Amino acid sequence: MKNELTIITRDFYHLGATEYLPQTANGISVVINSAMAVKQQYYSDFATYLTEEGFHVITYDYRGIGRSKKGSLRKLDASLLDWAGLDYEAVLQYVRETYPKNTVSVLGHSIGGQLVGFSSKSELVDRFVFIASQTPYWKNYKTSTKPKLWILWYLLIPGLSKTFGYFPASKLGLFENLPKNVALQWMRWARNKTYAFPEVQKEKTSFQKLSQRCLALSFADDPYAPELATKDLLAHYNLLNTQHQHLHPEDIAMDSIGHFGFFRKRFKNTLWLSTKEWLEKRNPGHRIAV
Repeated sequence: MKNELTIITRDFYHLGATEYLPQTANGISVVINSAMAVKQQYYSDFATYLTEEGFHVITYDYRGIGRSKKGSLRKLDASLLDWAGLDYEAVLQYVRETYPKNTVSVLGHSIGGQLVGFSSKSELVDRFVFIASQTPYWKNYKTSTKPKLWILWYLLIPGLSKTFGYFPASKLGLFENLPKNVALQWMRWARNKTYAFPEVQKEKTSFQKLSQRCLALSFADDPYAPELATKDLLAHYNLLNTQHQHLHPEDIAMDSIGHFGFFRKRFKNTLWLSTKEWLEKRNPGHRIAV
């Protein structure tokens, strides 16, 4: 069963969320943190699959995105730290309070895995799954991708954000439009080799406080989360008990996976199945079956 609901953050922002309720519960809740500018609906098929396997799943939109967009983006003062410290934390609190007996896992896609480290509430999570999560520093990317990223970080985001008062990502085929400060903060992190830490004190984050189990998957044909950028993010989570697998499409008899492919139905019997089994195990340690 799928229910739409509203979750209110501590600064009284109303987030649009969706709860997937299993017929026979296994006692595990999974919170899905979306990728940058991606609506929660993108994860519906995967969330439904997990629910059919007994998981309680919740998806949501960050403020300014999808069902969490209220009025004009020009008037929305929101940052990536708000997405982590207000939105993500509110969803975690809802799950913890509503299902106190459940264990809670967080699955972060792309920037969804980064946001985990900027919230103190992540210390209350039982385990993590990072799908194509990375740092955005553009020089960690493949040569063929670097020119596009340089244009994005140094020309498009600063120029268009100033012109429109928000970043018109949809006009560029980059999913949903972004609040101005979200886009500019993302840009700053991508320009700097040391990631977010020139503007965020690392000791005030959770990056070096988390020690839970973590499954991190990256894909050889993913231009937006290459292995080097994925390892750069995982290095900041230096105490996590991480099992990182860098997979080639041929490892699972597929022709492509990319940055968004994991969540497509054709991976139900490969990536979805193995991830589901990892989430179910009390002491997960097995590798994705190839």
